[in-house]
Order: sequence, then structure tokens, then C-alpha cells
Amino acid sequence: MSMRYPAGFISAFYNPLQNPDAPTIGTATATFGGITVAFTAPSNVGGNPITSYIATAKRTSDGVLFTASGASSPITVTGLGAVAFTATVVAVNSYGPSASSAASNSVTPLPAIGDAFGGGFFAGQISTAGNSIADFNLVIGPVASAQSTLQWKNANTATTGADSVIDGPQNMADMVADGNSTVYPAAHFCNDLVIGGFSDWYMPAKNELEVCYYNLKPTTVNNTTGSGINTNAVPSRGSNYTAGTPAQTSANDFKNTGAEDFVDDAYWCSTEFSAANANYQNFNGGNQSNYFKNASVRVRAVRRVAV
Repeated sequence: MSMRYPAGFISAFYNPLQNPDAPTIGTATATFGGITVAFTAPSNVGGNPITSYIATAKRTSDGVLFTASGASSPITVTGLGAVAFTATVVAVNSYGPSASSAASNSVTPLPAIGDAFGGGFFAGQISTAGNSIADFNLVIGPVASAQSTLQWKNANTATTGADSVIDGPQNMADMVADGNSTVYPAAHFCNDLVIGGFSDWYMPAKNELEVCYYNLKPTTVNNTTGSGINTNAVPSRGSNYTAGTPAQTSANDFKNTGAEDFVDDAYWCSTEFSAANANYQNFNGGNQSNYFKNASVRVRAVRRVAV
């Protein structure tokens, strides 16, 4: 649990003859709603074993401190807003805490899943390279303006190029280039949106929409166990869902009947499955399959923000 730490507390209890030396600070990295702080234990423990470490995150804008403790590196400090922080670490033995380490690099926590972000709501991260290294944050559009029920295409015929499982912007560009809004209603709906001052909304590819399901699952129903592998998720997932994983989202507005929830039904992906069919992601249990393109199915626009 994170807590605020009184200024001057560490220095008031430090005795170099008994207390351990300060840890060596490592790299601070962003997590959802917090930062994870790496460090190296001191070689001089002050004559008594180290019992814990305390990581302190300092908010750059006003100096307010938040702390968390742990038995070893790394330690995650939570409950932080998406503004800049630096971190320090102290080691604690039976005599008390060490002096503080040097300050870490500056880092800005990621918003929590479902938080307002980038004109919509934070839905998670993707790795377009499929190596678990995030290069984009996914933003899901507001349900009132970014969701509709439309055909993928008005005919069950092939679309050249719209087959990527991760590149939703390119899939949509291929559809928009191939035909007007009568031919590709869902793609043009997403392409034409301007929400929150942003005009780069698009129809999500298969693995992008799967990340939205995994992080923003609206219901408590069991998942299908025949879908869910996603090498573009962060971290990458090489196994299908279990009945209980993913669980219902903790973001209240995205729970079933919440203000921003996904309907527990199918949503179009921009990824073509075959000449006549396109992929969908079902938000009632997570099944991934395909429908005829000329079926009317829900679509919800997303956008990317580079990490």
C-alpha cells in the first residue's frame, strides 16, 4: 500500500555507524497508475540484516511524496497520477533507515485502465513488433460518439490489404481507399470521427480489439478457452483464455451497464478473414470468430498514442 511520507523522516533516523548504507538507485519505469523502482542493495548493511526497503516517489510539480515498501528490488509505488515523478530508495535494518539513494530518472505513470486519456479512455498497450515492448497506448473512444452498428462492407467480396492483425490504421486506410461510405460503412464511420480535438480515430485490428476485451471485459461470464492468444499484447500472451482470465474489468464505467461499457456482443475488427468474411471480437466471453461482411455488427473506434 502506498502512503505519504513525512519530509525529513529518513534523515532524522540515520546513523552511519549502525544503519546500512544507501542502496544504489536503478531505473524507474511507468506502470498503470504508478512507477516501479529498481535498485541494488548496499554492501554495508550496518551490522544487522536489512529487513525492508522503502521507495519514495516525489511528484515533480509540488514535491509531494508517496511511498511503498518491499523486501527486495524492484518496488512499485501506486496511487499516482499521470504526471512526472522521481524516486529514491532507503534500506532499513533494526537500527533504522539508511540515507536516501540518489534520485532516479523522471518518469510519468500510465493512466489506470479505463481512465480518461487522449480524447477517450485508456485501454492498454500494444507492441506492433510482438516483443512485449510497448510502442503505442490504445485509446478507446467514448461510447456516445465512437460506437455504432454498421456493415463491414456492403458486399461479401475481397478487400486488398486489409488483413493485418495489428495495423488497424492501415487496414482502415485500405478500405477507405477502396470504396466510399456506402461500400465500407464501419470504416468510414471511424475514419470521419473528430472527438476531443483528435481526428486519427480508426477501426481496430483483431489484436488491438482483443487488448480492449482483455482489459475492459464488461461481464463476469466465463471466457471461451479457444481464443485469446495475442503476441501484440503487452505483455505478449501465448496462451488462450482460461474460464476466469481475463476477469471482469475493475474500471466501473466499463462494467456491464456502466456509462462506457462494451455491449456483451460482437464488435467488428478491421482485419479481413476471407473474401466474404471479416473478424470480430465478442465481448461476451471473448470468442474470436468471423461474420459475413454485409452483416450489421457493432464497431467502436480507437486511436493510438505513441509511448
